[in-house]
Amino acid sequence: MSVVPEPAADYAEVFAHFGAEQVPEHSVYRWSPVFSCLIGGRPAVIKRARRTPEGAAAVAAVTRAWLADGVPVVTPLELNVANPVRLDEKNWVAYPFITGNGYAGLSSELEAAGSLLGRIHALGAGEARLPAFCWPDDEQAQEETDAELLRKVVTRHVPQNILDRLVTVMSSFVTEVLPALRHRQLPSTNVCMDYKATNLIYTPAGPVLIDPDNGDFAPRILDLAQAALLFHTDHELAPPRPFDPAEWTTFIGAYLREVELTEDELQCWPLAVEYMLAMEGHWAFTGEPEEWRDPRQRSFLLALARARAEDFPLAG
Repeated sequence: MSVVPEPAADYAEVFAHFGAEQVPEHSVYRWSPVFSCLIGGRPAVIKRARRTPEGAAAVAAVTRAWLADGVPVVTPLELNVANPVRLDEKNWVAYPFITGNGYAGLSSELEAAGSLLGRIHALGAGEARLPAFCWPDDEQAQEETDAELLRKVVTRHVPQNILDRLVTVMSSFVTEVLPALRHRQLPSTNVCMDYKATNLIYTPAGPVLIDPDNGDFAPRILDLAQAALLFHTDHELAPPRPFDPAEWTTFIGAYLREVELTEDELQCWPLAVEYMLAMEGHWAFTGEPEEWRDPRQRSFLLALARARAEDFPLAG
């Protein structure tokens, strides 16, 4: 059973607010409402934004600051109506449609992607800030890395030895990984927290970040760890796995030419990868049953289940 993209008919009020025309019948993204359209004759994309108006406004402010600092990223269209806007208890934003190519797994594309992430992380903390990242408390972390739920869902999909290792990762999260990270002074800045191939469009000038809406003011090492594990997820033209050694060498080499990690970050890197494997991996493994039914994404999840921190050394 495949996921049916959301119908445009459910969001008529949104399209009326923005004056959108030529809206497709269904979302162009199967997991959330994202609609290509024309606004004032200009190609645009309308999508759901942050859960709070303050968060949506922060994303708008930070992306405009990034663009002013030379980081290629979409920013909300300047319109004669509110953008972002809150309608029917949801936040919506209209971005320009970026013309270019999707990721095709080329080494040059990986290098450009690593460089762009490094440039974002090298900016440091500016006046505009994204919503602050909060470490989960022990109760929340226990719930979000529930080893028994993982075992129940994943048992039929992965070999026993891989399942046992994942259960160990989840079981040790609250007692070992989380406290070791949240008590360190890790540099935080405005970061994407969703840096993956599906969120980049490649233009002649290089990649443009087209979905900054999940960003936080967070430890940048977590953003890098998430990219290491999930850059290839949900992308039909990407290899159905995390980075292989050659791909990672290209990506991290370009990244490290833009930013110098601190000693704390270098020491905490294996923990950061384990953190993301536990938190983001648990959600990926147990979230949508359709992810396991989709052949491409199933292959990705099986490869993700085998991922280890030592697969991603911090050497350029």
